[in-house]
Amino acid sequence: MIQRTFILFQGEEMRTILQEWNQTIKDKPKGNMFLVFTVNGFSEEKLNSVLSLVVKEYPNINMIGIHQRASHKYNEYLRVSFCLMERSCITPFSYSFSDISEDAAMEELSDRVKHIQDPACILLFAAGSSTKISQQLGNFEKTHRIPAAGIWTADFENVESETHYVWQNEKMRRGIVGIILSGKEILVHTELLTGWRPLGKNFEVEVRNKGSDISIGETIIKKIDGKKAIDIYSRYLNIKPDEYLLDNIREFPFLLKRENELISRIPYRYDEAGELYFLGHFRVDDIVSFSSGNKNSIFSEIAYKVNRFAEFVPESSFLFGSDMRQMFKDKELKAFQNIDENLQYIRGKGQFLFHDGIGGTHNVSSVIMGIREGIPEYIKHVDYMDVLSTTDTEGVVPLADRTSTFLQAITDDLNEAISKAESANKAKSSFLSHMSHEIRTPINAILGMDEMILREGVDATVKSYALDIRNAGVELLGIINDILDFSKIESGKLTVIPIEYKMADMLRDLYHMIKKRADDKGLQLILEADPEIPEVLYGDEIRIKQIITNILTNAVKYTEKGKVWFRIKIENLNPMEVVLNFSVEDTGIGIKDEEKNKLFEAFERLDEKRNRTIEGTGLGMNITQKLLKQMKSSLNVDSVYGKGSTFSFTLTQAVRSPSPMGEVNIEERRESYKKKGAAFIAPEARILAVDDTVLNLTVIKALVKQNRINVDVAESGQEAIELVKNNRYDIIFLDYRMPVMDGIETLHRMKELDGDPCMYTPFICLTANAVTGAIEEYMKAGFDDVITKPIDAELLEKKLRFYLSPELIQEENIDEEEDMTEEPEAQVELPEELKNVKEISIEDGLQHCGSAEGFMTALKSFYDSLKDNIRIIQENYDKADIKNYTIKVHAMKSSARIIGANELSALAKDLEAAGDNEKMDVIVNDTPKLIDLAEKLYASLEPCFHTEEVDVSDLPELSEGEWNDFIVTLGGFVEAYDIDDLKMMLEMMKGYRLAEEYEIIYKDITNAAKGPDWQKLSELVALK
Repeated sequence: MIQRTFILFQGEEMRTILQEWNQTIKDKPKGNMFLVFTVNGFSEEKLNSVLSLVVKEYPNINMIGIHQRASHKYNEYLRVSFCLMERSCITPFSYSFSDISEDAAMEELSDRVKHIQDPACILLFAAGSSTKISQQLGNFEKTHRIPAAGIWTADFENVESETHYVWQNEKMRRGIVGIILSGKEILVHTELLTGWRPLGKNFEVEVRNKGSDISIGETIIKKIDGKKAIDIYSRYLNIKPDEYLLDNIREFPFLLKRENELISRIPYRYDEAGELYFLGHFRVDDIVSFSSGNKNSIFSEIAYKVNRFAEFVPESSFLFGSDMRQMFKDKELKAFQNIDENLQYIRGKGQFLFHDGIGGTHNVSSVIMGIREGIPEYIKHVDYMDVLSTTDTEGVVPLADRTSTFLQAITDDLNEAISKAESANKAKSSFLSHMSHEIRTPINAILGMDEMILREGVDATVKSYALDIRNAGVELLGIINDILDFSKIESGKLTVIPIEYKMADMLRDLYHMIKKRADDKGLQLILEADPEIPEVLYGDEIRIKQIITNILTNAVKYTEKGKVWFRIKIENLNPMEVVLNFSVEDTGIGIKDEEKNKLFEAFERLDEKRNRTIEGTGLGMNITQKLLKQMKSSLNVDSVYGKGSTFSFTLTQAVRSPSPMGEVNIEERRESYKKKGAAFIAPEARILAVDDTVLNLTVIKALVKQNRINVDVAESGQEAIELVKNNRYDIIFLDYRMPVMDGIETLHRMKELDGDPCMYTPFICLTANAVTGAIEEYMKAGFDDVITKPIDAELLEKKLRFYLSPELIQEENIDEEEDMTEEPEAQVELPEELKNVKEISIEDGLQHCGSAEGFMTALKSFYDSLKDNIRIIQENYDKADIKNYTIKVHAMKSSARIIGANELSALAKDLEAAGDNEKMDVIVNDTPKLIDLAEKLYASLEPCFHTEEVDVSDLPELSEGEWNDFIVTLGGFVEAYDIDDLKMMLEMMKGYRLAEEYEIIYKDITNAAKGPDWQKLSELVALK
């Protein structure tokens, strides 16, 4: 690779420059040549005149450049770099954002790169004060893993300026131009030159990123630490917002800590509201602080990076400098020119550097990119220390340097103290989280088995006790979950996960969760909900319920008499989204003005003396406020001590179904819960369920068992088509995502069959993909309806009732008393070993499968197929067969969620998304984690299903007398209905060899104990 850089002041010099360049590259192929130029102040006519000479000489040359306004007439110049690639390729690109959006442009560029062999790096120029490109560039680099570096020009004082633009064949005031270099021999080296170090504490910033309402820059910082953003400068630097603001703050840029990189930025503009305008995207996880640096520290870092760059031995170099870094420009430039005298220097408002999955847009730093073809034959050593020396080693050190060093030392001390405090806090949170997890496992097991009693028990008194257990267990679980959520928030691991939900259902749930507590205290709980609220919304229902539950629970706790009002009203509504105002008002004790600040502090209790008898952790409101912050909202408090309080917040939710929800019938869901049996039967109905995962088919059969519906199943589209040819079905359920033939193709082929056997058959899509647009896609493809997985039993029954012909449906009108007299079905007992399987939520598994029997059937099916599924995922991963890999992790996501293996399901979901988007870095990083987690789950489940053969010949034989003692002991346990001791004795007997006649009785007793069937047990122990 060859590069020569020239500077022109008049323009006529180009003829001589072309002669020099021709001499440089004589005997070289001219095909892969490009020109990079930067212009200060040349008129457009003058620039075109100069460039026309280049085109005349080299008609096929690729040219990109940037033009900026010159501060003075004598500063006008044109600097050009001719570059020749001897063994590599060049692909130019340009996108005007007047013709195409930034998102669409980057998608097109991404598609282009996919079809380029061995892409190595990108040189990029951007223009426009309203361009929004940083986030898209970051996503682009993460996808393709090729470094991108460049410059951004804009005029923030005169946004209509014609003097700042980029160029490729024509002027472009708002857009991007660039060159993709590709080839096996290209080597690239980049360095970020900053020198800024964090100063002082980290700030909490409220930002508004790219959007149509931001006409200048990419990000607006609205508030810093809850105050107007502009006030930060008067507080810390005693700088007022005036015409000198930017000059006064350039030595104190904001520093964003993003993964392992520091990104420095200062605002380019502020407005009357005190908001600050920036180039560059701010991420939620960015850590923001002030920064500073003295000349010695900055030049020391530059010296280190100059040395690294020198060892790379670049054949071509591009240094992108900052308008805000002029104080370091001369020495910085000279140091790199010592390495490469033909380096092209280009300054601008912003500098791009994206590499190795990290990076961003800077504006108080410099970026250098070096390029070469092939490995260098020698390492170039440069004497750069004389260039970068800044102060004498003896004498008086300037006051500014001493002040900067002092501030930095104080900051280091503070950071060390903060680090120690954070370590202690993390240790505390880790301990709380660990202990809470340990407690949560048996609590979930208790609630799971209690749920089984509620579902399958027949004795009203027992069910009443079970309901009390459930309420107490949920209360305890709530405290544990508060501690876990607090730990997650502290570690930044708690995220908002939106789903579709019905507002009326959520309000009924909330009402009944709090109603009993209110009734117990003689309080009146009043629900007031606007009936015009859309029926189906899209948001994090679980977290919204958690927020409202915390507020309602507090209202009931701190109210001794009177009422609690729960109100939801519409603040703004359009077809796409609704803004809702939630408020909870009580007639309780209120909050003292001096204690309101303590309300959101962790583990704090208000008015401790008065409220000493009220239970709780003091975490609820802290968690509530932080959850609302993640949802871009906050909790408002209006309270009068002794009279009561009102807590309110607003949330914006996407609208999925705009139909009004109507008046909320608070009894509807409660009544449906009382009866766990089928609402109707359809013994003449016949349905077909198609899914490549056997577990999903098992669940469907279990869920419709009580409806007495005939179910045929198929594990592939082709198998389903053969069944349809020979049978008529009343409904067909089709999984969307199957290998070989997916649900949509299967649907279309069924409808194309001779005789059209499916003319009147409703098709329902089974999918775990309920994201925006997916459901609409399925409906357009020809499906009549969609059910998301895991399948909700109540929703499935509603769909069956809706789509089955009325003549097939027989209403079940069995009242509760009649139902109690019926002979119960044989109950399935959960294995004791299942309590030790920490990877599974028994409660979730029972909920998804409808009963203990369904849960155990699904769990056995999952266990039996897990080893094969792990093997197939590994094989597809090893072969880089992303399509089939994605299909199998999709199947694992669904089946794991059904049985309550939530962590495995979530990881599979992430890998499914990575497969869909071809994010190989995520697949490479997380597939081993998935395999490891699945194998651990298999090992945990093994004791539940695997019984090892025991060689009884080695066991001691039980004598007749010992057997009689054993039976007498069992008789006492049976008489006392002591199932725990009974099972313990049966387990102990496994250590003995029994005579044949005793073995038969032992097995009968063991089977009867599973119920337990006390009548049968009484008969057996009487046999002796």
